[in-house]
Amino acid sequence: MIAPAPLNIACFRYNPGGMDLETLNTRNRELLIRIHESGVAVPSYTTLNGIYGLRVANTNQRSRIEDMDIFAEAVLRLGGKIQMEIQAAGN
Repeated sequence: MIAPAPLNIACFRYNPGGMDLETLNTRNRELLIRIHESGVAVPSYTTLNGIYGLRVANTNQRSRIEDMDIFAEAVLRLGGKIQMEIQAAGN
């Protein structure tokens, strides 16, 4: 989490650790694109104090806990895939 979530909006970022701020920002920008392309969800983004993060809001009355689980799994899976691709490329 990159900000408190007192309502239905959560701001967070994928952070596997060991990266500087700009690298994390770049990785999370790519993650947002891939989540959109996957069709799982359509989060937006925000930048708070130079920290780029994903912004997800639960406003649909038909949303279920399982939908949030699917979204979280997609973030972890796609974030991990980005990491593996970058490591394989030697960056």
